[in-house]
Amino acid sequence: MRRVEILLILSFLVPAGRAEESDPPGTEVLVIEVGNTAPMTQAAGATVLCDDPTVAAPEYTADGNAIVLRGLKPGSTLCGVWLVRQTPGGLHRVRVVPAPSDAGPPPL
Repeated sequence: MRRVEILLILSFLVPAGRAEESDPPGTEVLVIEVGNTAPMTQAAGATVLCDDPTVAAPEYTADGNAIVLRGLKPGSTLCGVWLVRQTPGGLHRVRVVPAPSDAGPPPL
């Protein structure tokens, strides 16, 4: 029975680590809990753009020296980093998941 539980847990974790089939090659997966942030870039003059800014949105750190991505609501969006002179700096499939306290009671 323990083996079945482990396999079930792994089956839920594996999809979170892979980009979607329609994503361009090299897309990295980033998982963020609602309300939390993840670092995106410290490059001066960089821009971060997300397809769905209601799921995740970029913001500057308190010192203004880096850009982070804040998870706003559960969902998935593509976010790209653009460096100076319109140079691509990376593409991320961002999955925002509920925070543990937002997840509700555990199943019975």
